Amino acid sequence: MIHLKKIAAGVFCWLLSASWAIPASAQLTRLNVGYSAISGDQLMAWVAKDAGIFQKNGLDVQLIYFTGGTTAVMALVSADTPMSQLAGSGLVNSVLAGSDAVMVAAGMTSLNYLLMGRPDIKTPEQLKGGSVAISRFGSSWDFIARYALSKIGLTPGKDVTIVQIGSTPARMDATMTGRVQATVINPPASIIALNRGMRSWPIFQSWGWFTSIPARPPRGDSLKNTRISSGDTSNPM
Repeated sequence: MIHLKKIAAGVFCWLLSASWAIPASAQLTRLNVGYSAISGDQLMAWVAKDAGIFQKNGLDVQLIYFTGGTTAVMALVSADTPMSQLAGSGLVNSVLAGSDAVMVAAGMTSLNYLLMGRPDIKTPEQLKGGSVAISRFGSSWDFIARYALSKIGLTPGKDVTIVQIGSTPARMDATMTGRVQATVINPPASIIALNRGMRSWPIFQSWGWFTSIPARPPRGDSLKNTRISSGDTSNPM
Protein backbone atom coordinates (compact mmCIF):
# COMPACT_ATOMS: atom_id res chain seq x y z
CA MET A 1 0.00 0.00 0.00
CA ILE A 2 2.86 2.38 0.82
CA HIS A 3 4.37 1.60 -2.58
CA LEU A 4 1.12 2.44 -4.37
CA LYS A 5 0.73 5.67 -2.39
CA LYS A 6 4.24 6.70 -3.43
CA ILE A 7 3.32 6.00 -7.04
CA ALA A 8 0.13 8.04 -6.79
CA ALA A 9 1.86 10.96 -5.08
CA GLY A 10 5.02 11.10 -7.13
CA VAL A 11 4.11 9.84 -10.57
CA PHE A 12 1.86 12.74 -11.49
CA CYS A 13 3.12 15.59 -9.29
CA TRP A 14 3.87 17.77 -12.32
CA LEU A 15 0.13 17.97 -12.93
CA LEU A 16 -1.13 18.95 -9.51
CA SER A 17 -0.77 22.68 -10.12
CA ALA A 18 -3.76 22.54 -12.49
CA SER A 19 -6.74 24.00 -10.63
CA TRP A 20 -9.45 24.41 -13.30
CA ALA A 21 -12.48 22.20 -13.79
CA ILE A 22 -14.80 21.39 -16.67
CA PRO A 23 -18.30 22.93 -16.23
CA ALA A 24 -20.94 20.34 -15.32
CA SER A 25 -22.91 21.19 -18.45
CA ALA A 26 -19.96 20.66 -20.81
CA GLN A 27 -20.22 17.79 -23.27
CA LEU A 28 -17.86 14.93 -22.49
CA THR A 29 -15.24 13.93 -25.06
CA ARG A 30 -15.24 10.19 -25.69
CA LEU A 31 -11.72 8.76 -25.62
CA ASN A 32 -10.43 5.20 -25.91
CA VAL A 33 -7.43 4.73 -23.62
CA GLY A 34 -5.29 1.60 -23.62
CA TYR A 35 -3.42 -0.03 -20.76
CA SER A 36 -0.94 -2.85 -21.14
CA ALA A 37 -0.87 -4.91 -17.96
CA ILE A 38 -2.93 -6.17 -15.04
CA SER A 39 -0.63 -4.83 -12.34
CA GLY A 40 -0.42 -2.26 -9.58
CA ASP A 41 1.56 0.25 -11.61
CA GLN A 42 -1.35 0.46 -14.09
CA LEU A 43 -3.78 1.39 -11.31
CA MET A 44 -3.93 5.14 -11.94
CA ALA A 45 -6.11 4.93 -15.05
CA TRP A 46 -8.69 2.84 -13.21
CA VAL A 47 -8.69 5.16 -10.19
CA ALA A 48 -9.27 8.12 -12.51
CA LYS A 49 -12.18 6.31 -14.17
CA ASP A 50 -13.87 4.78 -11.13
CA ALA A 51 -13.54 7.93 -9.02
CA GLY A 52 -15.09 10.06 -11.79
CA ILE A 53 -11.93 12.10 -12.28
CA PHE A 54 -11.83 11.64 -16.06
CA GLN A 55 -15.46 12.79 -16.22
CA LYS A 56 -14.72 15.81 -14.04
CA ASN A 57 -12.11 16.82 -16.58
CA GLY A 58 -14.45 16.48 -19.55
CA LEU A 59 -13.59 12.94 -20.66
CA ASP A 60 -15.74 9.87 -21.24
CA VAL A 61 -12.90 7.32 -21.10
CA GLN A 62 -13.20 3.71 -22.19
CA LEU A 63 -10.26 1.67 -20.84
CA ILE A 64 -9.11 -1.09 -23.19
CA TYR A 65 -6.79 -3.87 -22.04
CA PHE A 66 -3.94 -5.16 -24.22
CA THR A 67 -1.76 -8.14 -23.33
CA GLY A 68 1.55 -6.27 -23.40
CA GLY A 69 3.05 -3.09 -24.76
CA THR A 70 3.52 -4.52 -28.26
CA THR A 71 -0.21 -4.77 -28.99
CA ALA A 72 -0.92 -1.57 -27.06
CA VAL A 73 1.47 0.37 -29.31
CA MET A 74 -0.08 -1.17 -32.43
CA ALA A 75 -3.48 0.15 -31.36
CA LEU A 76 -1.90 3.49 -30.49
CA VAL A 77 -0.25 4.14 -33.84
CA SER A 78 -3.38 3.01 -35.70
CA ALA A 79 -5.36 5.58 -33.64
CA ASP A 80 -7.71 2.92 -32.22
CA THR A 81 -6.56 4.19 -28.83
CA PRO A 82 -5.24 7.78 -29.17
CA MET A 83 -3.76 7.52 -25.65
CA SER A 84 -2.21 4.53 -23.92
CA GLN A 85 -0.56 3.71 -20.60
CA LEU A 86 2.38 1.39 -21.15
CA ALA A 87 6.06 0.82 -20.55
CA GLY A 88 8.74 2.70 -22.45
CA SER A 89 10.33 -0.27 -24.19
CA GLY A 90 7.26 -0.82 -26.36
CA LEU A 91 7.43 2.78 -27.52
CA VAL A 92 11.15 2.59 -28.27
CA ASN A 93 10.72 -0.51 -30.43
CA SER A 94 7.81 1.12 -32.26
CA VAL A 95 9.72 4.33 -32.99
CA LEU A 96 12.76 2.37 -34.19
CA ALA A 97 10.40 0.59 -36.58
CA GLY A 98 9.24 3.95 -37.97
CA SER A 99 6.16 4.92 -35.96
CA ASP A 100 5.44 8.46 -34.76
CA ALA A 101 4.45 7.54 -31.18
CA VAL A 102 5.63 9.91 -28.47
CA MET A 103 5.84 9.81 -24.68
CA VAL A 104 4.01 12.73 -23.04
CA ALA A 105 4.30 11.88 -19.34
CA ALA A 106 6.34 9.50 -17.19
CA GLY A 107 4.75 7.41 -14.50
CA MET A 108 7.70 5.54 -12.99
CA THR A 109 11.38 5.99 -13.65
CA SER A 110 12.81 2.95 -11.89
CA LEU A 111 12.31 -0.79 -12.23
CA ASN A 112 10.04 -2.39 -9.66
CA TYR A 113 10.10 -5.83 -11.28
CA LEU A 114 11.27 -9.15 -9.89
CA LEU A 115 12.55 -12.19 -11.70
CA MET A 116 10.57 -14.92 -9.96
CA GLY A 117 11.00 -18.67 -10.18
CA ARG A 118 9.35 -21.86 -9.03
CA PRO A 119 9.82 -22.82 -5.35
CA ASP A 120 12.33 -25.52 -6.29
CA ILE A 121 14.61 -23.05 -8.12
CA LYS A 122 17.03 -22.03 -5.37
CA THR A 123 19.28 -19.72 -7.41
CA PRO A 124 18.74 -17.85 -10.70
CA GLU A 125 21.66 -19.77 -12.21
CA GLN A 126 19.50 -22.89 -12.03
CA LEU A 127 17.34 -21.41 -14.77
CA LYS A 128 19.95 -22.50 -17.33
CA GLY A 129 18.34 -24.96 -19.71
CA GLY A 130 14.86 -23.86 -18.66
CA SER A 131 12.35 -21.29 -19.87
CA VAL A 132 11.09 -17.88 -18.76
CA ALA A 133 7.58 -16.60 -19.43
CA ILE A 134 6.82 -13.15 -20.86
CA SER A 135 3.63 -11.52 -22.18
CA ARG A 136 4.62 -10.99 -25.83
CA PHE A 137 7.85 -10.63 -27.79
CA GLY A 138 8.88 -6.98 -27.98
CA SER A 139 6.98 -6.05 -24.81
CA SER A 140 8.45 -4.52 -21.66
CA TRP A 141 8.25 -7.95 -20.02
CA ASP A 142 10.37 -9.35 -22.85
CA PHE A 143 12.94 -6.58 -22.48
CA ILE A 144 13.09 -6.89 -18.69
CA ALA A 145 13.35 -10.69 -18.74
CA ARG A 146 16.26 -10.53 -21.19
CA TYR A 147 17.91 -7.78 -19.16
CA ALA A 148 17.55 -9.75 -15.93
CA LEU A 149 18.92 -12.95 -17.45
CA SER A 150 21.93 -11.12 -18.86
CA LYS A 151 22.67 -9.67 -15.42
CA ILE A 152 22.98 -13.19 -13.98
CA GLY A 153 25.19 -14.40 -16.82
CA LEU A 154 22.58 -16.25 -18.89
CA THR A 155 22.04 -15.69 -22.61
CA PRO A 156 18.36 -15.54 -23.68
CA GLY A 157 17.70 -17.91 -26.57
CA LYS A 158 20.81 -19.94 -25.78
CA ASP A 159 20.86 -20.70 -22.06
CA VAL A 160 17.19 -19.92 -21.45
CA THR A 161 14.15 -20.12 -23.74
CA ILE A 162 11.81 -17.10 -23.77
CA VAL A 163 8.15 -18.17 -24.00
CA GLN A 164 5.09 -16.02 -24.78
CA ILE A 165 2.38 -16.74 -22.21
CA GLY A 166 0.26 -13.60 -21.78
CA SER A 167 -1.01 -11.76 -18.71
CA THR A 168 0.61 -11.69 -15.28
CA PRO A 169 -1.87 -14.21 -13.77
CA ALA A 170 -1.26 -16.57 -16.71
CA ARG A 171 2.52 -16.30 -16.32
CA MET A 172 2.30 -16.97 -12.59
CA ASP A 173 0.19 -20.06 -13.17
CA ALA A 174 2.55 -21.29 -15.90
CA THR A 175 5.46 -20.95 -13.48
CA MET A 176 3.75 -22.64 -10.54
CA THR A 177 2.53 -25.56 -12.66
CA GLY A 178 5.98 -26.16 -14.15
CA ARG A 179 5.22 -25.12 -17.72
CA VAL A 180 8.09 -22.62 -17.34
CA GLN A 181 10.74 -22.18 -14.66
CA ALA A 182 10.40 -18.43 -14.08
CA THR A 183 8.77 -15.18 -15.13
CA VAL A 184 9.00 -11.43 -14.47
CA ILE A 185 6.43 -9.94 -12.08
CA ASN A 186 5.90 -6.59 -10.34
CA PRO A 187 3.80 -5.55 -7.29
CA PRO A 188 1.23 -6.34 -6.10
CA ALA A 189 1.27 -9.64 -8.02
CA SER A 190 4.81 -10.29 -6.78
CA ILE A 191 3.50 -10.31 -3.20
CA ILE A 192 0.93 -12.96 -4.14
CA ALA A 193 3.66 -14.96 -5.87
CA LEU A 194 5.88 -14.81 -2.77
CA ASN A 195 2.98 -16.02 -0.63
CA ARG A 196 2.61 -18.95 -3.03
CA GLY A 197 6.23 -19.89 -2.39
CA MET A 198 7.86 -18.53 -5.54
CA ARG A 199 11.50 -17.43 -5.35
CA SER A 200 12.40 -13.82 -6.19
CA TRP A 201 15.48 -12.03 -7.50
CA PRO A 202 15.23 -8.21 -7.63
CA ILE A 203 16.03 -6.57 -10.98
CA PHE A 204 14.11 -1.46 -12.92
CA GLN A 205 11.25 3.67 -16.44
CA SER A 206 8.32 1.40 -15.78
CA TRP A 207 5.38 3.09 -17.43
CA GLY A 208 3.95 6.38 -18.67
CA TRP A 209 1.38 8.00 -20.96
CA PHE A 210 1.89 7.81 -24.72
CA THR A 211 0.24 9.14 -27.86
CA SER A 212 1.16 9.49 -31.53
CA ILE A 213 2.25 12.73 -33.18
CA PRO A 214 -0.80 13.02 -35.51
CA ALA A 215 -3.09 12.62 -32.49
CA ARG A 216 -1.74 15.65 -30.69
CA PRO A 217 -3.13 18.72 -32.55
CA PRO A 218 -6.80 17.64 -32.89
CA ARG A 219 -6.83 16.05 -29.45
CA GLY A 220 -4.91 18.64 -27.51
CA ASP A 221 -7.55 19.08 -24.80
CA SER A 222 -8.06 15.33 -24.47
CA LEU A 223 -4.33 14.82 -24.01
CA LYS A 224 -4.16 17.56 -21.39
CA ASN A 225 -7.26 16.35 -19.56
CA THR A 226 -6.05 12.75 -19.46
CA ARG A 227 -2.81 13.82 -17.81
CA ILE A 228 -4.63 16.10 -15.34
CA SER A 229 -7.05 13.31 -14.46
CA SER A 230 -4.15 10.97 -13.74
CA GLY A 231 -2.58 13.58 -11.50
CA ASP A 232 -5.79 13.90 -9.52
CA THR A 233 -5.72 10.18 -8.66
CA SER A 234 -3.32 10.96 -5.82
CA ASN A 235 -6.34 12.39 -3.98
CA PRO A 236 -9.48 10.88 -5.57
CA MET A 237 -11.74 11.89 -2.67
